[in-house]
Amino acid sequence: MRTYNQQMFPILNLSGNAFERGYAYGVQARVQILGSVRTYASLFARCGISWIEAQQRAGEFCDAVSGIGGVIEELEGIAAGSGFKLNEILALNCRTEILPPTLLPDTNELIIAALRKNEAQGLFELSECTSFAVAGSRCADGATRVAQNWDWVGLQRNNIVVLRVMREPQLPNFLTLTEAGMLAKIGINANGLAIGLNILRATNDRQRVGIPVHVFQRLALDLDSVTDVVALAKTLRFSASSNAIVGDAQQTIASIEYGPNGVEVISADQGVVVHTNHFCAASLAAFQAPLSDSPTSDARFERANQHVTGWPDRITTRNITTLLRDECSSPNANPMGAICRAPDAQLPAYAQVESLCGVVMNCATREMLVAPGLPSRLEFRSIALYDPGS
Repeated sequence: MRTYNQQMFPILNLSGNAFERGYAYGVQARVQILGSVRTYASLFARCGISWIEAQQRAGEFCDAVSGIGGVIEELEGIAAGSGFKLNEILALNCRTEILPPTLLPDTNELIIAALRKNEAQGLFELSECTSFAVAGSRCADGATRVAQNWDWVGLQRNNIVVLRVMREPQLPNFLTLTEAGMLAKIGINANGLAIGLNILRATNDRQRVGIPVHVFQRLALDLDSVTDVVALAKTLRFSASSNAIVGDAQQTIASIEYGPNGVEVISADQGVVVHTNHFCAASLAAFQAPLSDSPTSDARFERANQHVTGWPDRITTRNITTLLRDECSSPNANPMGAICRAPDAQLPAYAQVESLCGVVMNCATREMLVAPGLPSRLEFRSIALYDPGS
């Protein structure tokens, strides 16, 4: 049964040059940025990394992002506006590059026992997301869609913001749903390019400095097409692995797996591409970290494809949101394949991974449909790139 009383995430309207946009972001989201700092300081600490050390590690990425697309100026603006140091904001934007694949166990014996019991059932992973894109040729209204559930620690839901960024005529305006203090995550721009994100894990991640995952997500929103995003990825050096699920107004869709071992493109099959948290390209799968760290990835991939196989020739938004709401609760269904994931109350708060939100992006209308909590319990509501009230 769905409810309607979950508040939408704060929507921040930003404009001006890179520093000015960052400064306005920092001022408006100061409370949420503090929340992000507290969340990640806690997560880093449970990996044996102090917040001071996290900042030092993040500082190593400063040269890599300087001189690229106004990124460092935006980060400096966020820092100035929020009152945090530049390296603290960098640490948030480099969280994928700093966090190891798994958290250290809590020292409390009861919590250790609960963790082991849940791990045996595949109920604990650090980060899991299910994403997919549908070409306009498969959609009833002809508009390409990019959609996903973003799964992460529930503590971060209070620190999610939506940025509505106005930059024309120099660069395309864009919307992005992200964690406070981070440049971007899931987004769509005025050119009709949409991008989502799945974290991947390679055995040799985090062994060198490169472009952080969340910086790449932001740089992609400067571009016109899927082809442009692929070309950009192939020019960059990465520290950690991820998958960008992308679609554009020209009805092109793809998954772009990238990381220190290269860039590979997973093309659409009958107008649809699905991704979870393991490599699909053979050349990169050779570097796959043990899937014990992502034990539900295969099951979710299979479950999502079961939906896709059963779709009609022309799909609707309802087909898409039904997939995002799937809790795999039907008889004989594998619970490991749940696309929409509720938190596990037996785990400590820092380890309660859940679906923080569901997002469907329309590449024709340049809007997001967002369920600001568990998609199975909420309606999706529209956030347009161009605020109808302005």
